[in-house]
Amino acid sequence: PSPAGRPLTRGRPAYELLEHTADVGLLVRAPDRALLFERAALALSDVAFDVERAAADLAAGAGTRALRIEAAAGDGETLLVAFLGELLSLAATEGLAVAEVEVTSLGAATAAARVRGVPLEPARHGFKTEVKAVTYHELLVSEDRDGWSARVLLDL
Repeated sequence: PSPAGRPLTRGRPAYELLEHTADVGLLVRAPDRALLFERAALALSDVAFDVERAAADLAAGAGTRALRIEAAAGDGETLLVAFLGELLSLAATEGLAVAEVEVTSLGAATAAARVRGVPLEPARHGFKTEVKAVTYHELLVSEDRDGWSARVLLDL
């Protein structure tokens, strides 16, 4: 269990792909803000490769690596972009198929998480597309009576 006492966020999260002219959009929902960040991170991973296969490899202990990411920004919306940008950078520089995300701290302007994954093998993990960047275009993070939601566009 995570420090919040809930199960770790692993594998393919519930999210929707949004149609957009040149990019891919994600619509993610969660009952709390930390879970929103975790689900958005795994949705980003799922756009790039088969996150379910990577999660199965992770569960089997196949070359598991655990790393930490930290992000800071001026507000909650830009914090999500910074957080996802850090994850994208980590995956690219480390060749990591991220399959598990645990937000360890989340404030108004800072976020930290422990991420676990396995070495990315395109033939095994079904490389789908290269995500170049997380954009600010049409970015939305909001809370309502049903929980939290985020709309994020990815530059492919």
